Amino acid sequence: MDRRQFVARLLATSAAGSLSVHAGVSHAQGDDAYPSRTVKVIVPYPAGGIVDVITRAATDRMALGASHRLIVDNKPGADARIGLEAAMRAAADGYTLTSATPTLVINEWMQPEPTFRTSDFVGIGAIAAPGSVFVVPLGSPFRTLADFIDQARARPGQFNVPNPGVASSIHLGQELLFAQTGIRIQSVGYKGQPPSIADLIQGQLHFAMISQSLVMPHIRSGRLRALALNAEARSPSLPDVPTIGEAGYPDALVLTWHGLAAPARTPRPIIDWLSAELQKVIAMPETRANLATLDAPVMTMDAARFDKLMREESARWGKLIRERNIA
Repeated sequence: MDRRQFVARLLATSAAGSLSVHAGVSHAQGDDAYPSRTVKVIVPYPAGGIVDVITRAATDRMALGASHRLIVDNKPGADARIGLEAAMRAAADGYTLTSATPTLVINEWMQPEPTFRTSDFVGIGAIAAPGSVFVVPLGSPFRTLADFIDQARARPGQFNVPNPGVASSIHLGQELLFAQTGIRIQSVGYKGQPPSIADLIQGQLHFAMISQSLVMPHIRSGRLRALALNAEARSPSLPDVPTIGEAGYPDALVLTWHGLAAPARTPRPIIDWLSAELQKVIAMPETRANLATLDAPVMTMDAARFDKLMREESARWGKLIRERNIA
C-alpha cells in the first residue's frame, strides 16, 4: 500500500465514525468509568497532511470495537495555534486530546504574549518520529554533508537555503546545524516546503533540509542527492545514506516527534490509561507497517517519558531561538 492509498483509507475510516475506545478507568470519586462518551483528538492541521495521517495511524486502532468512539477533529490555522488553543481551553477530563508535535513547545518562544505554553499540556505518549533529509541538487559538487559544511565555512554567506516557515521544525533544524558548525548561510523565505523543492531541483538553492516523505520521490528520480538523514537510525528507504550522527554532527540531531497530549490538569489515571492503550497500538505490526509507508519510524515513549521530552525540547528550542535571534 502506498502513501496515497493509506491516507485515503484512514480518512474513509474516520468519516465512517468507526474509531472507538474501551472503557477502562474509574474515577476516584465513584463517577462513571472513563470513557463514558466520545473522546475527541484535535489535530491543528488540515486533514490529509502528515500530522493528521500519523495521528490517525495510531488513533484509528486505539481499542477498536467498543462502544465509545474516538474521533479526530481537524482545526488548522494560525500555525497550529487555533487547534492547540482549543485543546488547551478544553475541560481537563480526558475527552479532548490533541496531536503533539514540536510546534506545541516552540510557540511560547515565538509569541510576545503566548496564549499557551508547554506547561499547559501533559504528554500521553509518542507515535512516530519521521526523519528529514539534507539534500543538494543533482548537479552540486557536494557528495557528503562534510563537503558542504567545509565549503560553507570557507565561503560565508555565499550559499543559500530555504526557510519554509519561521520557527518550523525544518527551519530550526537547519539553524541548529549552522550553529553547531559555525557556518553562515543566506536564508530564503518560502510558504512551505514544496515550492522550495522545485527551486532546489532547478539549482536556485544550494542546500536544504526537507521532510523525508516529501523529498523521497525526487531522490528516487535522481533530481536531488541525499547527503545525510536527520534521524537516529538509517532509513530502509535510504539504506546507503548516513545519519547526521554518522556524518559527524550528532549534536545537530532533530527529532520531528509526533504524539498525543492532553490539557495539563487531566487526572493522572486517565493519562496513564490512554498512554497504555497507545503503547498497545504502537506495538501492533499493522501500525508499524502503516507508519513505515510514511517513512515515519515508530517512537515508543510512555506518558512520563514523552512529557519529559516535550519539556526538554521546549528548553532546547527556546535557547536556540534566543541565541540565533529568530523572530
